[in-house]
Amino acid sequence: MKAAERINKAELPDKFICSSLAFLGRSSFEDRCVSAHNELSSCNFVYKHFFKSRSEAKIATRIREKLNLDESQTSEIDTSDPLQALRAIALQFSEIANLPEETSLVIDITTFRREELLILLKEMKRLPVSLLEEASFVYSVAAKMGDWLSNNVRQIRPVIGYPGDMMSRRSTHLVILAGIEHHRAVAAIDAYEPSNISLGMVPLDESVSSEIYERNLELRDYIVRHFDNVTTEFDFSAKNPQAVISTLRRIVASRPAHNTIIAPLNTKLSTLACGVYGLENPAVQLCYAEVEVYNAGEYSMAGNEVLLIPYRSLISDVSA
Repeated sequence: MKAAERINKAELPDKFICSSLAFLGRSSFEDRCVSAHNELSSCNFVYKHFFKSRSEAKIATRIREKLNLDESQTSEIDTSDPLQALRAIALQFSEIANLPEETSLVIDITTFRREELLILLKEMKRLPVSLLEEASFVYSVAAKMGDWLSNNVRQIRPVIGYPGDMMSRRSTHLVILAGIEHHRAVAAIDAYEPSNISLGMVPLDESVSSEIYERNLELRDYIVRHFDNVTTEFDFSAKNPQAVISTLRRIVASRPAHNTIIAPLNTKLSTLACGVYGLENPAVQLCYAEVEVYNAGEYSMAGNEVLLIPYRSLISDVSA
């Protein structure tokens, strides 16, 4: 089964033409948050819901209002309160669980924050098997990313549901799946003061674009220059979640006597892979870097392609 299929977004409705559709999305200041929904507008929706930030930016409100959702089709997430986020996500899955068995569930992961996405992945396992068999993630590919994405890390925290098995007498092994945001990676290193850092970078042939690849290299060079505890460097894929899971198994197994913490700082697909691995290996902790400021005006530019990822292509080999 394919882990991810990259298609023109206009082809998306053809994948669900005979289905009753349940759609779960995340309101955002990026136009990409509605790209998949708008392409699927001709489909037979039996359920539709968008999460929005409690302190939503004005541009996000304007984008969401174009969807003409009623009050029952939106709910708030407090981005600084992961317990509240967990409750909000769990509530929607409790509603989705009552949908007819033949429903196709589509979750647009484009603009979920990484912490929310990891919580969502864990809670999703509570759904009936019949719905999970027909569930897919969709991601709207960006044509261009902003010169900067976020600023000022407020807090580094474990993700709810992925606390790991941390023992005080053990040394810490921090596994960083690096992206283009230097401050998030540096904040994780400063917070955990690891004995060993395994620094993962995306090679050019597995990168989303050559521009992103070059920006990733800048982060790699910065970390290697400023921290002397980078003991391992490894490559991982930004586009193939199953390959990322295999890589994490190898990297974590290389230091079995350490507390292992994984910082997913790259694409949403690689973040999903970290979540799947966290479910497989509950001894490992996943962390999240909460930031204060996003580049809401110029975060990204929507492209013409989407990635479609069947849920079962990721999770079928992980025990419940």
